[in-house]
Amino acid sequence: MKRKRSPSDKFEVFLSFRGPDTRTNFTDFLYYTLLDKGIGVFIDNQGIDVGEEIGPEIFQAIDDSEICIPIFSRGYASSSWCLRELEHMMKRRKTNELEVMPIFYDVEPSDVKLETRVYRDALTLHEQKRGIEIVQRWAEALKEVSRIKGWDTKNTGHGELARLIARKVLVKLKGSCVHIPDHLVGMDESVNELVDLLNVESKDIRLIGICGMGGIGKTTLAKVVYQKVSIHFESHSFIPNVREGSKGSGLINLQRQLVSNIIGDIGFELSSIDQGMNMIGDRFCRKKVLIFLDDIDHTSQLMALAAKKGCLGSGSRIVVTTRDKSVLYRLQDQFSCCLIYDVKELNQLEALQLFRKHAFRSGSIPNAFLSLFEKITTKTGGLPLAIEVIGSLLYGKGEAVWQDKLKKMEHHLHRDVKEKLMLSYEALDHLQKQIFLDIACFLDGKDKSYSHYMWDNCGFFPDEGIDVLLLMSLVKIGERNKLYMHDQLKDLGRSIVYEECRKDPEKGYRVWLNEEEGPDIVRQTKV
Repeated sequence: MKRKRSPSDKFEVFLSFRGPDTRTNFTDFLYYTLLDKGIGVFIDNQGIDVGEEIGPEIFQAIDDSEICIPIFSRGYASSSWCLRELEHMMKRRKTNELEVMPIFYDVEPSDVKLETRVYRDALTLHEQKRGIEIVQRWAEALKEVSRIKGWDTKNTGHGELARLIARKVLVKLKGSCVHIPDHLVGMDESVNELVDLLNVESKDIRLIGICGMGGIGKTTLAKVVYQKVSIHFESHSFIPNVREGSKGSGLINLQRQLVSNIIGDIGFELSSIDQGMNMIGDRFCRKKVLIFLDDIDHTSQLMALAAKKGCLGSGSRIVVTTRDKSVLYRLQDQFSCCLIYDVKELNQLEALQLFRKHAFRSGSIPNAFLSLFEKITTKTGGLPLAIEVIGSLLYGKGEAVWQDKLKKMEHHLHRDVKEKLMLSYEALDHLQKQIFLDIACFLDGKDKSYSHYMWDNCGFFPDEGIDVLLLMSLVKIGERNKLYMHDQLKDLGRSIVYEECRKDPEKGYRVWLNEEEGPDIVRQTKV
């Protein structure tokens, strides 16, 4: 009888090995070392009987694991069981569903690559029983796994190597813990474009900025890409909420988290940010690392967390999500390559899909809601945050509530959306805010040149102001030099004007045209 898995079993690591070769020596060391670290490990303790086929519980254990460790001994390829395990895990690796970390026990990568007779002779014997097609699949799996950087047991004691591997596994498991939200829509194209920019095979050191307005989906995109490409790096780390986390003395804590994720050290102390920067430079410089820093809003944060020339190994990547491109431009000279990726709004079809998922879940859209459904979706301007918040709010509500929500959206942003967008507005100085509000109220779609003269006469310093708004993704310059602002940002600007006018109606005025209700006049804006 083989070991039967209980539904409650949780495996993080799958060990693939030929029992007679390594069961009572290296594999035993590694198995118990991983267990001592609290890692869930699947190991077939019984082996296989002659002529017995691989059981479904083995494939299930591979599917349930995050990391597979094949231990290549001289007899590994003589076992059809081991080769089927390897074929299955390499198939899963291609879809980024698990990581494979090979150990070359008493063979060389060239043996596994079938450049010698060590494994070739074993495959020839398998052909007589299994056929050419199956054995060819096994051969491809062996060649593919031989290209993955693994461990060699020849020059390291079994106990020491087992501890090194366990530490590496811990770092890998910790680094992969990012939560990917449900209901992802319209993400595939952006993910593929970002993966192309990362070009994980290139040896240069790259800084990639994922940029865009608040609520556009920068963090979600970063998490999906991180999960997809982290397997290609020696060590990796995802540091969330850097802007919030670095307040006060928090930047040192972020440095501790980063160092722990990358090198696995525990219990070390950092007394200052400078010491943290020195440790990062000393310990990361020979490693190919992947570092994601979410929500950066100041260059100093980036500098403290590995953006220093020479502190990262060849092929390393730093990916930053930010609303402000200027934090990246100031550090271009620190990297071989600095690239910007602007996150796009969802198109109409994608916005409808996402809104439907949140507003109706799996149900169909009643005919009475179709017109409202399209109007509300259009009003969100393809901003994922607004779609998700409003869709969830309207789930299960009647037609009257939908009607009221559409009317309310004409003059009021939802609180959660407004809070997210206000972060960018509050980062502007007083004069930049006036330019932002002018565009939101009446200059969207107008030629930039005309408004430039007005702002210049008002002492608003328009060249600097527009440059800041562009860098922070609060405005765009479209065809024919026209200003363009996202609908949700226009609504934010107008809501600010309404609120300030309500508090002090004698300050001045802004006027804009409401196409359905006629012109709105708001007394607000003499500076």
